[in-house]
Amino acid sequence: MVILGAGLAGVPLAHHLLKHTPASVGLRVVLVSPNDELLWTYATVRAILPDMFGDEKIFLPLGPGFAKYGVSKFEHVVGIAQSLDPEANRVVVSTKADGQQRIIDYDTLVIATGSSFKEGMPFKNLTDTAATKAEIHSLRKKIAAARSIVVAGAGQTGVEVAGELGQEYGLAGTKEITLIADDALPLGPDVRDDVRRTAVRELAKLKVKVVTNTHVVDAAATPAGKQSLALRTSGKNKNKNNKTDTATTTLETDLYIPTFGVRPNTAFVPAAMLDADDRVKVDRDTLQATGHANVFALGDASNAQTANGKHADAQVRFLAPAMQDRLAGCTMPTYKADDTFVFAVTLGRYRGTGQVGSWRLWGWIIRITIGKHMGTDYAPEIAAGNRTMTETKW
Repeated sequence: MVILGAGLAGVPLAHHLLKHTPASVGLRVVLVSPNDELLWTYATVRAILPDMFGDEKIFLPLGPGFAKYGVSKFEHVVGIAQSLDPEANRVVVSTKADGQQRIIDYDTLVIATGSSFKEGMPFKNLTDTAATKAEIHSLRKKIAAARSIVVAGAGQTGVEVAGELGQEYGLAGTKEITLIADDALPLGPDVRDDVRRTAVRELAKLKVKVVTNTHVVDAAATPAGKQSLALRTSGKNKNKNNKTDTATTTLETDLYIPTFGVRPNTAFVPAAMLDADDRVKVDRDTLQATGHANVFALGDASNAQTANGKHADAQVRFLAPAMQDRLAGCTMPTYKADDTFVFAVTLGRYRGTGQVGSWRLWGWIIRITIGKHMGTDYAPEIAAGNRTMTETKW
């Protein structure tokens, strides 16, 4: 079996199969990923600040956890999938060690390659672990030197980055923090308006300026070493003549942090297997790729559900035991997708808001559950193969 991706879906899946599949099956797992350490993505919004979470909190070595299985059962190929031939049951990988192309044949393939931010932002893995670390280190230095910082994109990542910056620098008045939102309120339209308004109020307490109905259309370096941002209204603002104001304005800042433009890492997958959003088309009942019974996809790379950690975790918890049924020649069970909207956003270390279904989460719940550690207290157990995000006995 080949698993593409060593993130919060691929790593627990590989561990569970290696630990619980009967020896009589003769399973061998090949894990392919550009990263040799698990990136705890949920804490990167704080880790980019100087003197917050160190590298050891968010980069978790994978080698020690997998070493116990032995080379006859497991291999980790550090590299990037270049192409997939589902008819030949073959994937071509560019290996990191020597830059050569390696052809890997499979009986079963799992695509768990996740997604990436545009503009090379390290809130998810970059080309490899070293590149991700280098960019985080670079951001720490830039944040330390900046007096003004603009965060563009007011989804969960952007709001959390702005909250962290506000907590550390906005309150103290040492840096000017601005968040640019493409809508009338930050966070997405699926989020309750009162939750979105709570985010605005809490950011204001942290001295973060929120600019709404605006997006960045261009960013360029100035001779003075600043960033010049071209801003355009989203078409929802009205001027004094009650006409839509779409004029372009310019904003200069010391540091620009874009947090928009997340895309699935599926460039290697044949176009016929992808939907309009470049996510692998799957049978929602089994997570099997449409038309390819021995190919599975989960997490951000799959179109089974919206891309978020809750769904990826649920898919892993289904697929691991279901895959063992399949390997034993049994009929796979049906995946019962829970699409309940669950959303939690930290706003610095002591504030937060969120939503479960139609219910709003109180800020104190976010503060006592994830505000302090942001999951870094249990992330090492995931890398070691002892748990998933929600399943503690794995």
